[in-house]
Amino acid sequence: MDDSTGHYLNGIGLVPLLTKEDEVNLAKTIERGREAQAELDAGKRNPRLKTHVRNAERAQEQFIRANLRLVVSVAKKYPLPTGMELLDLIQEGNLGLDRAVDKFDWRKGFKFSTYATFWIRQSIGRALDQKANLIRLPGERAASLRAAVRQASGGGEELDTENALLHRLTSPTSLNTTVGDDNSNELLDLQPDTNASPEDLILAADRMNTLSELLQVLDERSRFALEMRFGLVDGQKHSYREIGEVLGLTSEAIRRIIGRSLDSVRDHAELLNIDAA
Repeated sequence: MDDSTGHYLNGIGLVPLLTKEDEVNLAKTIERGREAQAELDAGKRNPRLKTHVRNAERAQEQFIRANLRLVVSVAKKYPLPTGMELLDLIQEGNLGLDRAVDKFDWRKGFKFSTYATFWIRQSIGRALDQKANLIRLPGERAASLRAAVRQASGGGEELDTENALLHRLTSPTSLNTTVGDDNSNELLDLQPDTNASPEDLILAADRMNTLSELLQVLDERSRFALEMRFGLVDGQKHSYREIGEVLGLTSEAIRRIIGRSLDSVRDHAELLNIDAA
């Protein structure tokens, strides 16, 4: 745990917890403030309304601060993905806590912690879907996958085939992960090397030199048309029409120019004993 996380946890640990009666009283204060704000927005002017709004803001802050430890307890149950720290999950969970305080209905008799846990989990889950996973799933599908993973990690049944595949796809693996019976190799060691070898680079350079020499027999316009046709200008092959638009000629004229240019290149290659097929 880094210093910032430890400092945060020590700070929220000093805030007293709320009794159920405290929760109801704070919820009532927040509700009165919401009603007062609505009256102010409607144009009503009364000093007591502003007092209710200020009291509601203080009540909401107290409600949230007293339940920050609940967010921590929920966040700790999630495995930390690569690139995220516990404090990141806590901050995302705090957004859910704020939402829970705002929507809490004290009349229904629910214990606030039970109600808030739903919103905290939802907020953390959405953050993980959006920020941690390389592959994003639809919200409902991601939620069902998280529930299945929690059940499996808690000693329940194993993931079914579909959830196991999705879990594997959405869980990035470090290339430094050790593999093998003796863990003597890293996953990176088993990845194919897609970089060109020195021999390949030399052969490619030799082919480009040979091609450049063969194209020397063409005039500038014919060479440009041939290079555009076969993607030697920008790596993309172009149609006769596209080349004609650049050179101000018809498609048929470009086709004839390229045909003659190819014949000239092949004749020159035969003189140099080079395969220009």
